[in-house]
Amino acid sequence: MHKLLYFLPLILLTSCTSISNEEIRIEEYGEHYASMDCWWSKNEGPSTPLFWCDKQMDTPLISGFVSLAIERDAEEEQFFSICGTDVILNSGYDLHDTLIASLTNNNYNCYNHYENNIGNEFDSIWDPEINILQIIWRPPDDDHQVLTLHIPSPEGESVRVLGTVYHKTGFFN
Repeated sequence: MHKLLYFLPLILLTSCTSISNEEIRIEEYGEHYASMDCWWSKNEGPSTPLFWCDKQMDTPLISGFVSLAIERDAEEEQFFSICGTDVILNSGYDLHDTLIASLTNNNYNCYNHYENNIGNEFDSIWDPEINILQIIWRPPDDDHQVLTLHIPSPEGESVRVLGTVYHKTGFFN
């Protein structure tokens, strides 16, 4: 009986301290910023997106009709694509902000990015093991901006899921 009394508080303490995946993501990736409709592709091969997400956004960092995707080119290499119409980006990095705005001004267009040098002024990092896409802007004289998109795995036959975007600012490596 005495042994049970020692283990009961331990069991109660450990059961109350479980942390959800969402709390872990918020701690690591920042605050919830937006939700996006996302679709996983069932097709494989060249010129096929792995997934794409889109939404009409109106946030301090990015606004307009925005589409984010990981796609494959004819050589089966993956690249990040940001597309949209009238996209305004306020990353603090003038080259990217101006480029995105001019490409999408009054029409739907895309900027495709092949990541080849992690840690520079702009990164896009796809982690397929946890379905996380991180987009990082590192302006020289301002806080870094990080958007992290979590896309849940599809359930059953459905390819549509609700993705969650997190936002974090600061100085990151």
